[in-house]
Amino acid sequence: MIDDDPHTVEENNRQVVVDPSDAVTGLSFVLGLIGAAVGVVAAVVLAPQFAASTIFYCLIGGLAGGSAGVVTGGMIGAIFSVARGTPR
Repeated sequence: MIDDDPHTVEENNRQVVVDPSDAVTGLSFVLGLIGAAVGVVAAVVLAPQFAASTIFYCLIGGLAGGSAGVVTGGMIGAIFSVARGTPR
């Protein structure tokens, strides 16, 4: 028996489309965390000596790396979202 119901045919051809705001937010969050971790590690490695000021260096490095990661992640998420497109 052949099923000619149009709803069944449409359901078989469904594609998963990521909402652009979800892509931007998700990639910003992930790359922000990675950037913050890289900033903290770089601050520890490049500190001239381990002292109380190293904590301040880690804070500045984490903020700088995190903000760079958020901006980069948002840009990449927006590019993927626009390139993929969303059906209306």
